[in-house]
Amino acid sequence: MFRFGSGPDTEKEQESIQIDAFNTNLHGCRILCQGPFQPNKYAPILESVEKLRDPFKKKILITRATFSFSKYLSLQYDGIFQAHDNNDWTLILTYITYAPKPLLVVVEDVPIPDGLWGKLNRATTFVNISQTPVQNVRAYDAIFFSPLEESSSQQAEIMFKQLQHLYRSNYTQKEFREIMQELRVAGAGIAWTRQNEQNSNGALYWYDPVAGNQGDKLSNKQISELFGWLSQQFSST
Repeated sequence: MFRFGSGPDTEKEQESIQIDAFNTNLHGCRILCQGPFQPNKYAPILESVEKLRDPFKKKILITRATFSFSKYLSLQYDGIFQAHDNNDWTLILTYITYAPKPLLVVVEDVPIPDGLWGKLNRATTFVNISQTPVQNVRAYDAIFFSPLEESSSQQAEIMFKQLQHLYRSNYTQKEFREIMQELRVAGAGIAWTRQNEQNSNGALYWYDPVAGNQGDKLSNKQISELFGWLSQQFSST
């Protein structure tokens, strides 16, 4: 048994994990969703950003995908940017600098250039969803790690090293494996955040993955764009 979580249950030793611990407001934060995520097991970003739709004057998506809609967060975006080279990022950084705030920036499976961090302030909520390991984890205020299928996998080793780097350098494999075994049985994910935490190294929590695949729910506009793109492909052959 171990103590793990927040709220009134923190002071009690628990034999099982309740899947409702992460409730920190992440509005205005730099958030990483560290995959790989399996279908139906995404981080609850829409629930963790305060008043998601109301305060944002602009919402933009940065992607490498051919289609102009999100694979993970199916929202109505004001701008879609495809990031392939430095010229694309120059345009994106200019937009982020001068766009009306508050601003939501969602990045999907795109390497982040160092120049981006200086353009972000607390009027911008930044969400990076990456299926591959991210190197510069220090740049983030919160990280949602994907739920583990196997506690002895390469994914688990990467997660452990990142938590050692962020949370506690003397964090042991034994502590990690005990927690991850409980989480794996519960089907939960682990999250680290330093937002509103007294300890400068932040704290660990568990979260309930989003039950539905948000990327499967396309709007009428997105479906129209998809068929428009398909029509162009057929007409060009």
